[in-house]
Amino acid sequence: MEAPTEPSNVNVNSRVPDTGTTTSSLMQYDNVYFGDNPKVQLKVGAKEKIFYVHQGLICESSPFFRAAFTGGFKENSGSITLEEDDPVIFGHIVQWLYRGKLETLSKVEVDTGFDYWMTLFQLYVLADKYGIRLLKNAVMGLLFQTHDRRKEKNTETYKPPQQSCITYVYENTAPGSQLRRFLATYYVWHIDLGWFNLSSTIEWLETIPAFGAELPQAFASRAMGASSPFNDRSSFNESIRD
Repeated sequence: MEAPTEPSNVNVNSRVPDTGTTTSSLMQYDNVYFGDNPKVQLKVGAKEKIFYVHQGLICESSPFFRAAFTGGFKENSGSITLEEDDPVIFGHIVQWLYRGKLETLSKVEVDTGFDYWMTLFQLYVLADKYGIRLLKNAVMGLLFQTHDRRKEKNTETYKPPQQSCITYVYENTAPGSQLRRFLATYYVWHIDLGWFNLSSTIEWLETIPAFGAELPQAFASRAMGASSPFNDRSSFNESIRD
């Protein structure tokens, strides 16, 4: 299986289960759910990949887009350019908005020839950038699912998040991020402790001190006989209330 690419501009009707529903009833569903809610244009990436999304849907999910399309710093009527974002990763956001789940990513095996961990981390960071808390929690669920698959398979292809992933996360998240906590916890509880004594590891940790600073507390908790934080996975979720 190839690494997933961004979906086509997702139609609202994809939210409706395929149970023989007629075209007329699908059109009725569209009218009832969205009414005359307009679509906005999102130009993503250097090549400006275009996505069309119902304004109400994306504004309800993201305070950033709510401000962009309805707030005081409205840039353009119905259109915004997101040049710095990866259209492949953004495509997963669009899919989640309409389907309520990360359908493409949830079906991908970890050993398919691309960095599955990094894809999830990039999606979490992008969801964080736009304040989409429910999506961040959905990605966290897939991170745990990937962890579970790795434990079940226990093969060389199911590698833990690599150092490049940790560097990326700590360069693109703020202190207190649940994603940072996930990585620090993962390494303390699931990586051979001998790895931390390697000279190459010590040198690398010096290049990312924020990660190294989070490890002692996790080590102390483990040394005192506490149960793995992974046993309470809900503690890694973002609160959806302000």
